[in-house]
Amino acid sequence: MSRKRRQSIANDEVYQANSAPKKRRRQYTEADSKLAELYENLASEIKDVRMKAAKDIIQQLSPESGPSSEAVKKALIRLIRGLCSNRKAARFGFFVAFTEILRQLFSTEGNQIEGLDISVGSIIDLVTERTKPEARVSGQEKKDHSIGRIFGYKAIMQSSILVQPHTPTECWVKVLDHISKLACDIPWLREECGLILCDAVKSLESGKAHESYIQEIVQRLTSYNLARTPEGIAVWLTIRSSFSENVLPENIWHNKDPLCTKERRLLAKVLKENFHDIEPQDDSKKIKSGFAHSSPSFAWDVVLVTMLERTANPKEDAQRSEQSDFDKFWIQVVDDNLFSSSASLERKAWGFQILGKMVTAAPEWAIPGLFSPNLMRSLINHRNNSERFLHNAAMVPLKELQARVQKDPGIAASIVVALTSKNGTVKLDQLTKTKTLENILLLADDKALLKIVKHFHALILCPDNQEQTAADSYRRMIADILITLVKGYKGYQNNSTILPGKESWLRNIFVILVEFAFFVPNSSASRDTAPLPPISASSRIMFRERLSSCLAHLVAVTQPDQLSFPSMVVSIIRQRIESFKTLDIVFEADKTVLKMQRSTKENRNATANALILLYSLAILQVYNGDADAVSILSELDICYESIFGTQNSVRAEGFDILIEVLLSFLTKPSSLFRKLAEQVFTTFTADITSEGLRTLIEILEKGENLAGQQDLFDQGVDEVEDDDDDDLEDASDVEMVGISSADSTKDDSNHNSEEDEERDSDRNFSSDDDDDKENGQKDEELAKFDAMLAEALKTSGPADGATMADDTSDGEDMDDEEMMALEPHLARIFRERRNITSKKKEKKDARQAVINFKNRVLDLLLIYVKKQHANPLALQLILPLLRLVGNSTSKQVAEKSFGLLKEYFDACKGKELPRPDEGKELLETLKKIHLQAKTNGSKMHGNACSRSSIFIVKILVALDESNYERAVDVYSESQKQWYRNANSQVQPALFTEWINWSVNTRKSKKLS
Repeated sequence: MSRKRRQSIANDEVYQANSAPKKRRRQYTEADSKLAELYENLASEIKDVRMKAAKDIIQQLSPESGPSSEAVKKALIRLIRGLCSNRKAARFGFFVAFTEILRQLFSTEGNQIEGLDISVGSIIDLVTERTKPEARVSGQEKKDHSIGRIFGYKAIMQSSILVQPHTPTECWVKVLDHISKLACDIPWLREECGLILCDAVKSLESGKAHESYIQEIVQRLTSYNLARTPEGIAVWLTIRSSFSENVLPENIWHNKDPLCTKERRLLAKVLKENFHDIEPQDDSKKIKSGFAHSSPSFAWDVVLVTMLERTANPKEDAQRSEQSDFDKFWIQVVDDNLFSSSASLERKAWGFQILGKMVTAAPEWAIPGLFSPNLMRSLINHRNNSERFLHNAAMVPLKELQARVQKDPGIAASIVVALTSKNGTVKLDQLTKTKTLENILLLADDKALLKIVKHFHALILCPDNQEQTAADSYRRMIADILITLVKGYKGYQNNSTILPGKESWLRNIFVILVEFAFFVPNSSASRDTAPLPPISASSRIMFRERLSSCLAHLVAVTQPDQLSFPSMVVSIIRQRIESFKTLDIVFEADKTVLKMQRSTKENRNATANALILLYSLAILQVYNGDADAVSILSELDICYESIFGTQNSVRAEGFDILIEVLLSFLTKPSSLFRKLAEQVFTTFTADITSEGLRTLIEILEKGENLAGQQDLFDQGVDEVEDDDDDDLEDASDVEMVGISSADSTKDDSNHNSEEDEERDSDRNFSSDDDDDKENGQKDEELAKFDAMLAEALKTSGPADGATMADDTSDGEDMDDEEMMALEPHLARIFRERRNITSKKKEKKDARQAVINFKNRVLDLLLIYVKKQHANPLALQLILPLLRLVGNSTSKQVAEKSFGLLKEYFDACKGKELPRPDEGKELLETLKKIHLQAKTNGSKMHGNACSRSSIFIVKILVALDESNYERAVDVYSESQKQWYRNANSQVQPALFTEWINWSVNTRKSKKLS
């Protein structure tokens, strides 16, 4: 063909192509935009947005809205495609919409959409077709399409369109085949497939009408070899609970029951997904093992709930109940299976999750069986070491335990008993490094606590280890748990059931402590009531300390009118002595004490209650073996007769004696004595006389040395121990004589910064100097010791820094006779050295004892000024406190004294000033304050003197304005002396603050 001809033909083709009519493109409307927005909202992670979009789409496609058949088909395709999306929450939103649209389209009621020729079978095919991934796609995309397919079949199942009367049975079978094949071929989808089948069984009503559907499910379990999988067991048990056993096949499970005792080993392997050791049924292939996943299958929940139901209802099936004892089942299937020594970390993690679920939902009777031996061992081991892989996973069930008790406080008894006995231990909190037991105890109600205390009583009687040392340690831990309960309980103010005199868990704790602290079983006691091994002397002391610690806490947290817990303890002791013939008291009180104990007075005012409290405490000390307690009882008897007598002078004398008794209590190394003394002192501050106040002041004026201690205590240094009553590791009530009071040392904003900067530099407490002096004395004493030793050995002392140990040649040349002759000299030298060291320690301990005693007296005086700041007697405290601020060798005592003065002055603000009868003594006090200001140059002492001086002036002016002129004279004389003496220690603030006060007072007077 010529070139011209070919070109002509090509031009004709182009012309025909250009002249052919083009297909019109569809316009994108506003309705399309809204529909696209609804599909976008179906994937929203916000549930409300997702549900609203689904609702709008369902309404648009409902037959009542009259949609076109084409729009419905497109929507179905679009929804199925959305099930394959892994974007946000798309599957959930598209699943809801797809399920409800299917329910509408195939409903036997209502209108039908015109022209829509879709059947249930075609829907199944559509899901299968549209969820098939294209060739050569990524593995993730294949996974997404598989999940979308199972969601599509799930929507068809849940829409109930397969069990409609007009739906062929073949559709039900078709979907079951698809689901079973997915479960068989894709192990990681097996759990979701099993959930779908379980939900399908639950949706079918029991009876003959639906048995054919159930038979088809059972047939798929066997034909696809799914019966012996966790999901197959779940489906099997679900069918068994709702339908007749006749629908289940033979030769799969013994008696058609996977939970039968003869099937326990196989059941454990199946639930553990250990399919390697499971023989396939008939000639079918072995089950494919699933992938590693962090959570156990839902089948565990079905199995355990079924076991709980059977065990809880034995009358329904006696044989089955006997075969399915829950505790044995838990041991065989959970404990020996998931927590064995050979179990993997993944399976143990499953076990902890299963335990957490069971703790949350199991009935109370099943709780003890959950804490099986292997489980408790794994739980403690993984919590004990933070480097263990399951350290945090093991915490989950412990938190669930606490949450369960918080929701149901009555269940605490069962949990505590299980955790502390049999497979548990009273050291659970210590070993797991948690506060599980402590928190459960504090969340328990009163009835549960009664059971718990009885349980601990039994554990004390018979510890799990009969060796004496181990038993002592075990009993100590239980006592600490009881103390934790007493100290941590928050309902003392609002719970009338635990008040003294009523039967309660608190009273039972006191009974335990009293019984093991003061009594021993005699020969008539039975084995069941006698401790084994016997309570040792050290344990008895420990129980006494715990008792004192309990009382100290209760006295501090309860109201003054409830201070009868010590008397309750005394009544328990008396009851045991009089009524319990199987117990003998360790320390037998004499008849005088017993008479006082029985004749407790019944006057119920506050002072009488305080005296009863002191009676009780003294009687407890008698049973503790304190010899001084008997004389204290006699003094208390005198106090009572005097206070409640008719003569006022005798009554005042009674209160003075009572102060002496309280001071004797303060000398005891116990926080209980201190707290009780403070509580009792609070009740009669208004009755304190000048003589009683003077008794307290005299203590503050004692020297802080060995002589001061001997004056105070009429004896040598008592052994004083550190205050550690709040430490439950020791839980001892013994403490140092005196505790710092931080709140009493705060100063106002005008003086804080100045004092903080210069206090340490301006004050030279002997406690700071003692360290340097002591070091110098040590060097000097060491030199003397070396010299004496060298003289005894007839050698020269070591030179050039050498030690005596370096020069041993002369010692080696000595014969036996020379060594024997040398021995008395060496003994004398070392004895003198020991005496020097002992005296130094004696002086140091004496100083500390006096300081601690002063601290306790200051605590009492702080109570006094808070209660009686308007009482003129309180003015007697100013000068002694000023001297203490300036002269004390203890920084703590000085600051505490300053804080007490500040508290006193602040309490007297406004119209609360004390009003003595005349101002003559006050004027003398003002002059003494100015003299005191000259004795010490520290900022704190000067500040205290200045504030004290102004306070006295306020009272003087309030009595008579003319007193201001007298005060001016005092200040003027002090200022003259200060000006003349360049070395005067008076702080200039004494005068500047006086001028400022005068100016401010004059202004306020002018305004008024």
